This record gives sequence, structure tokens and C-alpha cells, in this order.
Amino acid sequence: MLSYEGFKKRVLKEFLDYMPERYSGCEIELRKVPKVNTVLTGVVIKPKGHKGSYCSPTFYMERMYEQYKECDSFERVMANQAVYLEESMKYLPENVLNLDLAALKDKIVFQVVNTNENQEMISLCPHRDFMDLTIVYRVIVSIDDSGVSGFLITQDIADVEDMSEKLLYDLAKKNTKRLFPFKSERIEETMGRMMRKWGADDKEIEESFPNIDSVPDKDRVYVVSNEYEFFGANALIYSDVIGKVVKMIGTDCYILPSSVHDLVVLSTETFKESDKLVRLVKETNSEHVRVSDRLSDSVYRYSIIDGSINLVEGQMDDAS
Repeated sequence: MLSYEGFKKRVLKEFLDYMPERYSGCEIELRKVPKVNTVLTGVVIKPKGHKGSYCSPTFYMERMYEQYKECDSFERVMANQAVYLEESMKYLPENVLNLDLAALKDKIVFQVVNTNENQEMISLCPHRDFMDLTIVYRVIVSIDDSGVSGFLITQDIADVEDMSEKLLYDLAKKNTKRLFPFKSERIEETMGRMMRKWGADDKEIEESFPNIDSVPDKDRVYVVSNEYEFFGANALIYSDVIGKVVKMIGTDCYILPSSVHDLVVLSTETFKESDKLVRLVKETNSEHVRVSDRLSDSVYRYSIIDGSINLVEGQMDDAS
């Protein structure tokens, strides 16, 4: 069996042999691809000698090597990956290998990541500090029933397109809310949908959450995300989005980042012990949330008076 380094060298040498003839004018390039809370070795096909920015489906050396170790067939992994690449190309623009980022300004959006866990990603990208988090930027290529696809805007892409961080921020501020409309719902509704996926019927769900309409406003707990439940924690950037939920509760609120995809909002008067909430978030992240979906172990507080969002005091000291 090939070692990882041996596998990587063979991929670089042979992968294009598995692709159709029209890729004969292309070459393989390896990139460090920052993912949430990790960095992978991305394999990208690009035109030979291409110097400008471009977009292409990316597949990952580490994941291919895991597949290779399972099946012990280099040829099978390469053939499967070639099919995957061809299928992926169907969902990208026809001029994907010479993509003009400036033409996609209306598709630039936010992505909020954990600062401590994504230092390498942050070092490669235009970014902005946001409490204990960092804002980076992505281009959304497609949104459909099969999911959301896009790519991270690295500094070299931004430089080629002469796009400043401020411009990216201003564009993302408008686009994120438009492309990914935010939503909120009672946590009982969220849990009910999950139960239905697991096979529960309406009666079982109703019996699990009796008299939910009689719960006082300040005792209600809400989940905030977006219509696609994809990077819904971006709502943290929009004080007005969280503010609508806080107004329904009627008090200052804690915000718990349950993942990069959603937030939990609850009253500071009903749930007074913030230290227990911090422990709950940490335990949930470590035991129930995939590493790639973790946002933060912190708890935030929304002020109903001025609409500000801040870290609950004492957490920065604990984190250091």
C-alpha cells in the first residue's frame, strides 16, 4: 500500500489520465484549503500557465487517501474522483476556469469562524475581528436542492480583483441576508422537526411538548438560523435579526452558538447562571457537534436597551 506522500505524488502525476481529452490543456495544482477548524490539501484543475483568479471544483488529498486505504485500489479512487469532478462541473458556470470575481459581487457573503481554531485560514484571507470570532468571505456559486457550493475568498484572489476588505464587508452585509434569509422558531418546533425525521408522528410530538403556547414570553427559547440552515450563525453580525427575537422574549438575552449553522437565544432573567450555560456550550461542542460545525465555546449577551452584542464577562480570561 502506498504511503500518503507516495499516494500524493501519484495523484499529481496520473490523475489527469482519468479525465476526458478536453482536460489535456490543464494541470494539477495543490492548495492549502482552509475549512472550518481545519486545513486540507486541495487538488484543483486549472489551465496550464493560468495566472489570474479562477474557480474549479476542489477535491481533497486527505479524503482520497482515506478512501484508498479502505479499498486498496488507486485506480478505483481515481476513477470515482474523475466522475465526481465531471458531475460537479455541471453545476458551475461555463467559464468556470476563467471566473471573474468582480462579476460575482452580488454573491459575496459572510462566514463567521472561531478565531483561535482557524489561524491558518485567517492568515490567508481578508478578514475582520468580531469579538472572539473572525469574519471571512465566501462566493456562493450555486444554491439548490443538493446544497450550497462556493469558495473562500483568499487574499491572492482579492488582490487580483483589487477588492479591499471593506468592500467585501459592505457587499457581504447586503448579500448574506438576501441570499440566506434569516429565520427564528421556538426550540420546541426545531425539536419537533427532528423527531419527525426520526419517525415520530404528530401525536407523539404534541405529547412531548404540551401546553407550549402557555409558556410565558420570557421563558421561551428560540433557535435562529437561515432558510437553508447553512452558516446560520452569521445572524450574530446582524443585531436587528437577533433583536426581533429578543423583543419577543422581552428581556436581555443570552446567545448560545450551538454550531456554525444556528444560534440559541434565551432570557437572562429566566436563565440567570451564565457559568452553567458556558459549561453547557463547551460540553455540547465536545460531545455532540462535529469539529467542522463548531463555532465557539463562548456565550454572548444581547442588550435590549441598545442592541449591542458582547461576550459574557470572564470568558476571555478562561479561554486564555
